[in-house]
Amino acid sequence: MSFKSVVAAAALVIGIFGPSPAGAAKFKLDSKLIPRGKMVYERECATCHGISGKGDGEAAYLLFPRPRDFTSKVFKFRSTFQGDPPRRSDIMHTLRLGLPGSTMPSFISLSDSDLQALTEYVLSLSKFEEAAEELPKLPSRIPPSTKTWITKGKTAYLKYGCNKCHGDNGDGKGESAPTLKDHKKRPILPNDYTRGVFKGGGDPRSIILRVLTGIEGTPMPSHSDTLEKEEDLISIAHYVRQFSKGRDFWQPGTGVIPARRVQGGVPTRANDKRWANVIPTSIPMMQLHNDGRPPIEVEVRAVHSETEISIRLEWDDSTPDRKILSTRSFGDAAAVQFSLGEKDPPLFVMGSPDNFVNIWHWNAATGRRTTGVEVKYPGMAVDDYPFAGRVYPRKEMGHAKIASARTTKAPFVSAWAVGNPNSTPRLARPAMDLNAAGFGTLRPQGPKGQNLKSSERWWRGKWRVVFTRSLENSEKNDVQLQSGSIHPIAFAVWDGSRRDRDGQKSVTTWYKIRIE
Repeated sequence: MSFKSVVAAAALVIGIFGPSPAGAAKFKLDSKLIPRGKMVYERECATCHGISGKGDGEAAYLLFPRPRDFTSKVFKFRSTFQGDPPRRSDIMHTLRLGLPGSTMPSFISLSDSDLQALTEYVLSLSKFEEAAEELPKLPSRIPPSTKTWITKGKTAYLKYGCNKCHGDNGDGKGESAPTLKDHKKRPILPNDYTRGVFKGGGDPRSIILRVLTGIEGTPMPSHSDTLEKEEDLISIAHYVRQFSKGRDFWQPGTGVIPARRVQGGVPTRANDKRWANVIPTSIPMMQLHNDGRPPIEVEVRAVHSETEISIRLEWDDSTPDRKILSTRSFGDAAAVQFSLGEKDPPLFVMGSPDNFVNIWHWNAATGRRTTGVEVKYPGMAVDDYPFAGRVYPRKEMGHAKIASARTTKAPFVSAWAVGNPNSTPRLARPAMDLNAAGFGTLRPQGPKGQNLKSSERWWRGKWRVVFTRSLENSEKNDVQLQSGSIHPIAFAVWDGSRRDRDGQKSVTTWYKIRIE
């Protein structure tokens, strides 16, 4: 007899299922909340999910997995059964925490009233007609994990075939993994629990919900009719949880980064001993293009003097990508972004026509690009690679002079022609001052505006990069950091060995930096 049948027959107080009504009731919306929810949605969500909720927003092409199409009525993480509308509390939970392993950030910075209105508007886009007929219930008590529960969990994990997809070691490498497809017939991989990425939440309660309800739109089914006893449900949750060894990755949310005032000059070197006296702010990052890599955090430290500010970023990166050896290799990079206009900009934004952003960008490969080419293709003409550092014996070889990139017109240097600042004469440098007013508008400031300095050090699997600039200056498109002010700030990191470039990167949402 199935677990569902046993519970229904015995009418256990701690049963998993509530009573099923005779007929499905009509799904009702709160029409008073929808207009406000629409305003919040268009400001915060339409960039990814699209104005009509079809997952086709302006930034959708940058993201993998793609943003949710609300009109499809498919909600993966909910406490209702597949085909039924999610509870409002399910959507609120996702909005507050975000979805690790995706580009759905935490909107914990929004007020509860805005979140409630936004929830109602999202449900209106889905156009559900009927309410849920039956609702799963959790065990009344979930005991803490012990070796006994883990042992029982391993038995249940194998008994119900969880390993066929998720693997014996919870790494997502089960025998069925290569054949799995989502509801649109696209390949999909089982979750690798060892990464510590649990999109619906990594606590036992959330894992139990996934086992009971399944994940709609994926091959993960509901096991409510196959589980024989409640003990199996609890033990599986504890067993799955132990694969991550305590890791439970969270999405970036919001917070304040203090920029302490120091006497004398600010530290400008990555390994200056004075950084040890600065308490770091650790911020989780989310990947815009998820390829299964482990998530990372960026540690931010900031200090300022009377005239200058230094911000140090530190993050894990197993390989220092300093050289570009071919068109298929990329350098490591990092960026700090400031909002110049809005004090509370939308969480996912590259500026807008009425709200410029100022971006401090550092690239490990800038200034070293030709060194890599010389290593791969020794003896090539210096005119083709004018920064190689040695003179090609043109006259002795009887070769005519070849115009260098510095004297060639932009249309004949493709990267320069499309506005790549790292290929633009007189601009290319490790740290650059950039501006943007929306997606596709990123531009470097002119030579006179390049007043940003940087230093970097890679050591034992970590990058440390320091940005230094004057607190204030006369550049109208630079952020002005007066003492006592607070500014929106966000961060990005590119991993060259993972082929990160342009929009493929790890990012945070907007935080605040306080200039003390």
